Amino acid sequence: MLAVAIGVAYDIKSSGEKNRVFVILGDGELDEGSIWESSLLASAHKLDNLVAIIDRNEFQANMRTEELVPLEPIGTKFGAIRLELETDQWA
Repeated sequence: MLAVAIGVAYDIKSSGEKNRVFVILGDGELDEGSIWESSLLASAHKLDNLVAIIDRNEFQANMRTEELVPLEPIGTKFGAIRLELETDQWA
């Protein structure tokens, strides 16, 4: 769904509108190459009207994400492609 959200955000921004686009991603999705390719596109087009929320529950399928494909340090990975990542702890 990130690629679709990026398309919508790009259309809104190129039309001069001020709307924002929100998309929710599971942390298991971050193992997919399409997520990183889409993120590169968002960065290249400076889509500051796009907000991706990552559900970092640390599980995908039937195992912990860090056991399958380690995601940490997520902030460093997104920072490398010039995207900002903010984190929040949930109870």
